[in-house]
Amino acid sequence: MENESYFTTFILTEFQYLGSNKHIYFSLALTAYLLIIIFNCSLILLIYVEKHLHEPMYIFLCNLLFSELIGSTTFYVKFMIDLEADTQEVSRAVCFIQNYFVYLYVTAEITILTVMAHDRYIAINFPLHYTVIISTRKIQILIFVAWIFPILILIIGMSLSARLPLCGNQINRVYCANWEIVKLSCTNTNSNNIYGFLLMFTCFIPFIFIIYSYMKILKVCWSSCKSQKYKALQTCLPHLVTLILFLSSVLFEVIESRVNIKRVRNAITSFASLEFLTVPPLLNPIIYGMILPEIRKRVIRILSSLVCLTHK
Repeated sequence: MENESYFTTFILTEFQYLGSNKHIYFSLALTAYLLIIIFNCSLILLIYVEKHLHEPMYIFLCNLLFSELIGSTTFYVKFMIDLEADTQEVSRAVCFIQNYFVYLYVTAEITILTVMAHDRYIAINFPLHYTVIISTRKIQILIFVAWIFPILILIIGMSLSARLPLCGNQINRVYCANWEIVKLSCTNTNSNNIYGFLLMFTCFIPFIFIIYSYMKILKVCWSSCKSQKYKALQTCLPHLVTLILFLSSVLFEVIESRVNIKRVRNAITSFASLEFLTVPPLLNPIIYGMILPEIRKRVIRILSSLVCLTHK
């Protein structure tokens, strides 16, 4: 307690592993961010414009893409500013704002993927009752819960972290990570640890539900005729790929943040820990655009029209 201080800024120490190649990393980050903006916004705009895509599955997909825009903007903008700065020092307020929105993206991604799994479960297991069960009112409730749950639980989590007195201000990340802030505390962090465990357990429940939903879906697909089986798998495949991609990247970040690997720290491990922030937002719109037939057909039609216009 005698070393306890009130730090007004944090220092992001992992930028040291980027060496003298910061301009290269800036170019890569800017390219990735622009592609994420273009891909995600284009898909959202396509779904908004095309009335045939005004269905629950695509409405939920828009929310997923929007959450990825939140996560990407929160990370990339600050990351690029820090790459161009002489010192990677961030104010306490800005750090907690970034911290909040990064984890809002992660938690919202989980809840929205759960909603999407529920939607596909009803569509394939109860096709005749789908429009009754997934009504407009039900869609509104599911979207509201998918957003309000992470918003509220993270306000509590950030409040617990913000109150901690700190004995240091060096964060071993290129962004403000909550666990790294908690580890700097001078006092007992049992309440934070318990809350973190409860949060992880709460987020684990949706994954159980998602796995159960897709197991039931695969069971129905297996017993269906070939054409129905293909159609069902075609609509579920992008959801499964997205889930596996997101789950693996988040799992790596959770394990990596709790295991001390400072001895093998380098640019590769630093960027590997950012997979959950960089890979899903970039690949998900491509996955959905390529695999979902209704979106793919419209994308091909738009691209064909653009090609025709350029040749006139």
